[in-house]
Amino acid sequence: MRNFLAFDIGGTLLKYGVLNETGGIIEKNEMVTEAHLGGIEVLKKVKHIGDGLMKSYNISGICISTAGQVDSKNGEILYASSLVPHYTGMHIKKELEAYFSLPVAVENDVNCVGIAESWIGKGKDAKSLFCLTIGTGIGGSYIIDNKLHTGHSFSGGEIGYIPIEGSQLEELASTRTLVRNVASEKGIEENKITGKEIFELALKGDDICIQEIERLVYYLSKGIATIAYMMNPEMIVIGGGITNQKDYLYPLIMEQLEKDIIPSLLRKTKIEIADHLNDAGMIGALRHFLIQESLQPYNRITTMIESNNHKLTKGESMIAKYIMMNLSDVPSNTISEMAQKINVSESMITRFCKKLEIGSFNELRLMAKEAIIGTRLHDKSDTSSLVKVRQDYINILNNIETLNQSNDIRLLKEQFTKAKQVLLYGSGDMAFIMNSVKYKLMKLGKPIDAFSNRYQMEMSTDLLNPDMIVIGLSLSGYDTEVIDMFQVAKAKGAMTVGITSQQDAPLLEGADMSFLIPTADEVDSELNSISEISLYYLLDIFFKEEQTIKTKEVI
Repeated sequence: MRNFLAFDIGGTLLKYGVLNETGGIIEKNEMVTEAHLGGIEVLKKVKHIGDGLMKSYNISGICISTAGQVDSKNGEILYASSLVPHYTGMHIKKELEAYFSLPVAVENDVNCVGIAESWIGKGKDAKSLFCLTIGTGIGGSYIIDNKLHTGHSFSGGEIGYIPIEGSQLEELASTRTLVRNVASEKGIEENKITGKEIFELALKGDDICIQEIERLVYYLSKGIATIAYMMNPEMIVIGGGITNQKDYLYPLIMEQLEKDIIPSLLRKTKIEIADHLNDAGMIGALRHFLIQESLQPYNRITTMIESNNHKLTKGESMIAKYIMMNLSDVPSNTISEMAQKINVSESMITRFCKKLEIGSFNELRLMAKEAIIGTRLHDKSDTSSLVKVRQDYINILNNIETLNQSNDIRLLKEQFTKAKQVLLYGSGDMAFIMNSVKYKLMKLGKPIDAFSNRYQMEMSTDLLNPDMIVIGLSLSGYDTEVIDMFQVAKAKGAMTVGITSQQDAPLLEGADMSFLIPTADEVDSELNSISEISLYYLLDIFFKEEQTIKTKEVI
């Protein structure tokens, strides 16, 4: 398993560690950032720390979570406050890649917290998540279907700047404001008291500290209410340093939210304290790195080779050199053909793949094929319609994996295999698709019927029983005929599966399981078959398991 260096660059602390690619923390530490010295000095610290850790670990990449507005594509700081002088405009990715000779990915620290919680934290099962972080300032990140939404100019989720009662939220409900207000009330300098000490004093009954914490909660609740009403996420996760006081804060927050959010909305919005607390920035930075890496298969192959060069024998180095120079040859050759071309043994190629943790030569072939396709798709010099349409379709099909949980897909495969019969319900444009699906299932030997109008659906009522799966297809998710049949099917004990392009549609509220397909309006042209193709693609994933099982039975 590969290891990565992760840095969380904050205004007060610089946290760092070594993480494996599942998010496990192998080693971690922190030091004072000394942000007032400026961006150049901060990066010097990162380089010094990295040099030390790389003496003890084999590192595959550098993952950066940082304060400031970040262009995550180019790894550049678009804007940083005066707390970190000369940080604005720094090309962190470019500078650190040149220094470490390793790939680097950079993302905003608040976005990293949201990514971490969506990956392996409280929000890992949430379809939509807003992460609110409270520290020196207040930040936010919005994640829908496991995808970070940064907005048009990388400022999406900046909840700290919203105006409340003539001021900004972060000027009313941040830790810095809490310390400032308590110090002012007590007539002491701000550096004479910390947020932690304020909560300790409040627990002992200090009236000033209790009052100022309640003031913070009052305004914080207003910010959370704004998120709930405007974004309507399934979950709001609260992170940042202040959440170390969750036992004290959480009951106060929930009490205030009962006053600020209508009961029906509050009941349907999960309010949670972040799982990873101070480690979330590093974990999110790693996840961001892995996502960026997965979008660049060629870079991943070259990085894996470069990171393991020191392990390779002379013969294995010949293999590495050949692959780097002739990547397009790899997918079209067998392992014996490759061995002859490079003049090495097949067993040496197998050992080479294992050293790179690729697994097998077949896995290397798949990675190389993906890399070649990806390179062609991202070639900006080719602006033909062929490339544009192909890119649209690949993006849409990739979105299916993001929109749907793999656990749900596996569960449906299991239920689908057990079911004795399948009924398809859908109206309008779904009629043609249902017939195609029906004939495909018939080839697999699965009893199936399809109904595409109200009369047919009503006549099918007597067929419904607990041994079947009922699949409802509706792009809009509002087809009343299908929704009505779902209610009947559930009453008769049948399992119901809703497939639509609208995640809040009524069709999904009555379904035992729900799956989403991308909408056709995600591409520029109206003349496309995105909905049909993506629906076929999703259903083929389900049917593949049945086909595999049938093949095994024949053998």
